[in-house]
Amino acid sequence: MAKNKNYQYYVEGEDEKCIINTLKAELGCIVPGKVEKFNVVQNEFTVGRLRTLKMGTVVVLVFDTDTDNSIILQKNITFLKKQSAVKEVVCIPQIYSLEDELLRSCQIKKIEELTKSKSKKDFKGDLIKCCNLAERLKKCNFSIDKMWCGIPQNSFSEIPNDASKIKLK
Repeated sequence: MAKNKNYQYYVEGEDEKCIINTLKAELGCIVPGKVEKFNVVQNEFTVGRLRTLKMGTVVVLVFDTDTDNSIILQKNITFLKKQSAVKEVVCIPQIYSLEDELLRSCQIKKIEELTKSKSKKDFKGDLIKCCNLAERLKKCNFSIDKMWCGIPQNSFSEIPNDASKIKLK
């Protein structure tokens, strides 16, 4: 992985943004890059949104697969590949959601254990507010090797899982 590459992550929500920022900055287990909240399964990219990308940018799409409609995502991938500033499109499907990925990659039985949340409903808010997320992940024996390693079985199955392209060893 060349260090002079620009990476731009597009994630579904604020909770994914927190996780990505922690994984790249504090735990150093994924390549650094800018992180922007943009749901690539529900919203289509526009030329205007991509205007700020530097030439040669690797675009990383992190998305949930808990729906069975990948049409907009497919359009986005095709659109991004045609943009002159985009060097590569890296797809990271979350099987089925961020919570499921965290359950798989941490040694916890319930997602609430990660943030010490009172309920599943409180988890996302607690994750976003968590000021020691890297420490919490370490305490739960987080493994980047177990994160983002699945292949979706629904309409997303034709989209490759490129997570190995951003994981650092």
